[in-house]
Amino acid sequence: MSEVFMVIAALLGIVGLLFLTFYATKWLNKKFRNTGWNGAQNGIKIIECMGIAQDKQLLVIKVGSKSMLLGVTPGSVTKLSDLDEKDIAMLEENAAAASGFADTLKNAFANKNKQEDFQVQEDFYGKNENDNN
Repeated sequence: MSEVFMVIAALLGIVGLLFLTFYATKWLNKKFRNTGWNGAQNGIKIIECMGIAQDKQLLVIKVGSKSMLLGVTPGSVTKLSDLDEKDIAMLEENAAAASGFADTLKNAFANKNKQEDFQVQEDFYGKNENDNN
């Protein structure tokens, strides 16, 4: 009986350790996401990122009150231009108006489901009298 108790206690200890590790890493990720390990805000914010080739990107970043467009490749980072506040406001407007991948995927599934429902109704009720086919 004591051996069974030892095995169960060991398994519960391992499961508890796994949960503790999971929640500790989740907490650490949240705590240090926007700050460095020393707790100081680094002041650099990526506003927009766009891939233009396999290993090449355009980045719009904000450092303090300055905004700039950077070209990033595996071998270098090049400052392409400085941006005004009007440019950043326009970028933020476009980002708010544009739908993300998740919204596009939801709309595609919704449209697919509507088409399938229509097809099922058409199969059940038959074709309309106005259809010539």
